[in-house]
Amino acid sequence: MATVLSEDWLRDAAPQVNDDDGFGRVSEAFEATVVFGVDGADTAAAFADGHVTVLGDPEYETWDVAMRAPEETWEKMLAETPPPRHHDLIGAWLQADLVIEGDLRLAMRHLRPLKRLVAAFREVETR
Repeated sequence: MATVLSEDWLRDAAPQVNDDDGFGRVSEAFEATVVFGVDGADTAAAFADGHVTVLGDPEYETWDVAMRAPEETWEKMLAETPPPRHHDLIGAWLQADLVIEGDLRLAMRHLRPLKRLVAAFREVETR
């Protein structure tokens, strides 16, 4: 079983997210490279035209937004029924230990696609 939000996990999850009609609808105008960090290990993914493409190691990628947290926090956020402070990106960012870095204006402008992405990740069957 791949570590949540690792490159392998994201590669397994991408087709399911891309097939998610809800994500496709809310993310049509969302174009960004997002880094997902878990316990110091980062993986980049590009979002465009309602789809996600996993890029892998972000060392040589220009990224727009990074979301980093310990694995335990991601596991709570992606649980079928997340506990308090982990049910929402904003809750985890303000009250838990999720760190959002980079272009925060872009992240807030496209908060709906990012929130739908987390909801779609909850439904991923690779975990």
